[in-house]
Amino acid sequence: MKDLLAIPLLITVFGTLIHAQKQDNIWIMGYEYESANPGAEGIHLVFGDSLRIEYPFQNMPFFGTNASICDPAGNLRLYSNGCYVEDAVGNQVVGSGGLNPGLLYSIYCLADYGYNFEHNMILLPDPAKAGLFHFFHLPAVDAIYVKNILHTVIDMSANNGKGKTLFKNQVVVEDTLHYHGLHAVRHANGRDWWVVAAKQYSNRYHLLLLTPSGVEARYQDIGPVDTGTVYGGALVFSPDGSRLARFDAQDDLRIFDFDRCSGMLSNPIHVRIHDDADIEILAGLAWSADSRYLYAAEVKRLLQFDTWAPDIAASMVDVAEADPPVCFLSGTIGTMELGPDGMIYCRPFNGQKCMHLMKHPERAGADCTFEQNYYQFPYPFQGFPHFPNFRLGPLDGSPCDTLGLDNRPLAGWRYDKTGGLAVDFTSVSWYEPTTWQWDFGDPAGGAANYSAEKHPTHIFSAPGSYEVCLTVSNQYGADTKCKMVWVETLGTDGVGSDGTVVVLYPNPTTGLLIWTGAGDGPVSVRVFNALGQPVAEMAGANGSVSLGHLPDGLYRVQLLGANNIPLATRHVQVIKH
Repeated sequence: MKDLLAIPLLITVFGTLIHAQKQDNIWIMGYEYESANPGAEGIHLVFGDSLRIEYPFQNMPFFGTNASICDPAGNLRLYSNGCYVEDAVGNQVVGSGGLNPGLLYSIYCLADYGYNFEHNMILLPDPAKAGLFHFFHLPAVDAIYVKNILHTVIDMSANNGKGKTLFKNQVVVEDTLHYHGLHAVRHANGRDWWVVAAKQYSNRYHLLLLTPSGVEARYQDIGPVDTGTVYGGALVFSPDGSRLARFDAQDDLRIFDFDRCSGMLSNPIHVRIHDDADIEILAGLAWSADSRYLYAAEVKRLLQFDTWAPDIAASMVDVAEADPPVCFLSGTIGTMELGPDGMIYCRPFNGQKCMHLMKHPERAGADCTFEQNYYQFPYPFQGFPHFPNFRLGPLDGSPCDTLGLDNRPLAGWRYDKTGGLAVDFTSVSWYEPTTWQWDFGDPAGGAANYSAEKHPTHIFSAPGSYEVCLTVSNQYGADTKCKMVWVETLGTDGVGSDGTVVVLYPNPTTGLLIWTGAGDGPVSVRVFNALGQPVAEMAGANGSVSLGHLPDGLYRVQLLGANNIPLATRHVQVIKH
C-alpha cells in the first residue's frame, strides 16, 4: 500500500460530531417517461416508522447514476443524476453542470437524461463542516474504459442556502477502474470515511481516506487478478464495516476482511460460481443488516451466502428464481440496496415499473422472504440509490478510537403478522446494542408480555391495539422506540366469489394489511383513493401487503384471484403513528 497524494481542503472543524441517523431517509428515483414532459416522473421512497412512496413531478431525470443525501434529521439536502446537482427543491446548484465528462456524458447528459452508470457515484457529508458534501465519481470515457476517480465538493451553506460548487471533476486517482463502481464505509474513529474502487483487469484496490484535512489516496494489491469482462457488478461494505464483498456478471464473488482503522484488506475469499449465468452482463449485491448474509443477484436468480459459516462457498443457497414479467420489462432480479428498515429493496434490471422486496434478509434460505414485484408503480423508473451505512459508529477499543465518540444505541423495529394473534417482531437497531428489552403492552399475557430476544414472536391475549416498546442498550446508554400495533382490530368480513369468508385486518392499519379466506394461492391487490383513482397495485401477494407508503386516508382495497377473479372489496383506513 502506498500514499499517492493528499488534497487539502479549507474546513472549519466543529467539536461535537452528530451521529448521522437518517441521511439515507429519502430515496429519489424516476426518469423522463414521456418525451413531451419538460421534467421527469419522480418516485420517492420516504422511510420512517413505515415506508411512504410519493410521486412528485421533478426536474431531474435519472438513468443509471443515483446519489442523494439528507441531513441527520432526514430532510433532503441535495441529489445528483451524475450530470449535475440539484438542491432539495429542484434548483440546480451553481457550477455543478458538466460532471463526469466523456462518452456517457455526451450520449446521455447532453440529451437531458441521467448519466447511465450504476454505482459510479458516492455522496458523503464532510467529516467536520456541516453543509459541505463530497461526491466521488467514476467517468466512462469511452465504450470500454472507466478512467480515474473524480472529486467534486458542494457547499450548501453558500449562496443563501442554495449552494455552490467549490470544485468539480478533480482527479484523485489516475487509473483505469472497473464497472463495479464505488462504495464507502466510516473510519474506525467514527468520523472519517473510506472510499473504495477496483482497478480493471487487476487485483488492485484503490482506497481514499476523507478526513477534515482533505483526501488521501492509496492502493493495495490483494487476492486473485480479475480477468472478467468490463460489464457491471457491485462492491459493497458490510453494514458493520468488517468486510468488503465484490460480485460481477461473470459470477465471481470475492470477500475480504477490512480494517476500518488502517484501511487494509485481508483474508481474500474467492468463490467461483460456474453455471449458465456466466454470460450475463449485470449483477447486484447486498448484505443483511447484521452483516451475516450476503445476497448476490444474477439476472435470473438470487443467491444467499452465510459469511459466518466455516465454508462460505458451501453455504450458497439459491433463494429465488426470477418470475416471468409482470409489469413493464420486469422478469429479472437486479440491483439491490439495504434500506434503513433492514429490508432489501431490489430494482429489476432495465427501466420498468416493478420493485422486489426482501422482508427478512437476516434469515437463512427461503425464510428471507423475497417477494418479487412487491411494489408496482404507475410508470417506469431508472436509477437506484447506493448508500454507505450512515449509522455506523466508531470501532470501540481499536487503536483509532481516539475522538471520544461513543456508540450510543438507536432503537428501531418493525413487525409482521404471522396468523391469528401471533406477531413477529424484528429489531432494526443501530450503534451496536448488546441487549434488547421488549414490552408488548399486553399485561394480560403475563410473563410473555416481555422478551429479551432480538427478534421475538409474541402471541397477543386478545384482538385490539397495543403500544409496543423496544429498549436497546449497551455500555454507553439506552434508547427506546414505541409504536402502535393493531391485532385483528375492526376486521371487515365478507363473502368471496367461492363462498368463503374473506377477512381483512387490521383496520385501521399503520401499513400492514392482512387477509384470510382468499384461498391458498397468491392474489393481486388493487388500491383506490377516495376519488376512485388507482394509487397502488401489488401482484403475487401471499396473505399480506404493506400500505405504509400511502398517505393517511380511506382507501378501497380490491383482492383479485387467478384470472383477475374478484375475491373481495373493502374500505380500509390507513393511519400511521
